[in-house]
Amino acid sequence: MAVLVLTGCSGGTVRNSSGSSEVFPYSVGVFLKASAAKDPDEAEATLGRICAALASDDALVSRALALSSKTTSAALREGRNLDFLVGVSLETEEVLPEPQVSPGDAALEVATWLVGGLPSWFVATHEYPLAGGMEFEVIDLNDQKVRAWLKLSAESPVPTPAYQLRSSGGSRFLSLVDRSPGDGAMNNYLQSIVMPPMYIPGESAAVINVLNEEAAAGFLEELKGELRGHLDQDEKERPLRIVFSDRSDPSAFSFELLSADGRPDHSLRILDLHRLAEGAERYRWVLRGDELVRVNQELEVKGRARIELADGLPVVAGRNLVKVRALGTDGTRISRTVVIIAD
Repeated sequence: MAVLVLTGCSGGTVRNSSGSSEVFPYSVGVFLKASAAKDPDEAEATLGRICAALASDDALVSRALALSSKTTSAALREGRNLDFLVGVSLETEEVLPEPQVSPGDAALEVATWLVGGLPSWFVATHEYPLAGGMEFEVIDLNDQKVRAWLKLSAESPVPTPAYQLRSSGGSRFLSLVDRSPGDGAMNNYLQSIVMPPMYIPGESAAVINVLNEEAAAGFLEELKGELRGHLDQDEKERPLRIVFSDRSDPSAFSFELLSADGRPDHSLRILDLHRLAEGAERYRWVLRGDELVRVNQELEVKGRARIELADGLPVVAGRNLVKVRALGTDGTRISRTVVIIAD
């Protein structure tokens, strides 16, 4: 048995995102710009979080891979065989901002503190204005200008990203429980016996960490929503598309090619498929001969063609990464990636 998977950095077995949103069959490389994280461990953790956000439970893409590059030019070369690059710039809080407390929240906290004490720990009275933010730059590695840049031997200005998305800090509300992670928690709770929690600031470093954690989660959700909208629109407008079915039996693996009406030449020059799996030799299949002629004729007449591997797709137990690449005679290039989990 095999399952076509469109979620998971590590190749989970859930076929669809937990929501109803489409999961794009993209293999995406994620890199942090040099100034985004100064500590190597912090950088690794941040990359892991971004990958998980893009390709886990509520997945946006089928695969997200953390890259070691710190600049766009280096990431382009490191991730040249992927479908997209996502470069991330992250500005975090380094100094604890002065919290603001509204009269209404203060009154609620004092009332709960007077009648019972413990419920007041959960009233989010402290509002922290944040100065940080996160920015994504998205580069389409199938873009003709990007491919031309990759062929250059000398350094030149990097291609313009397909789009850039930014989320600003806004503010975060924290209760005493939120402000009391780690070793200082007990001391904070003991102080709340003699004073309302709003007068207990908590340890600055611990609160900064909490603010950065919450802000990063908010940034990612906002940027994922924006990115999904851009990718959805971009996919609909592509001159050449590769569409996988929700279920695909490896013994009869198939997909469709769609060619837009506006293309002056609908035919393909090259189409190949690669299957990669850990511990197994790479498998490559190429569309050629009469089948290539048939597909080009159908694209010219109908604007779409179905391609099926006559002998099926050989898979191994576990995670199989399948990438389809096509190059049109007009220079249009497309590559798309799915994951198949086989027993």
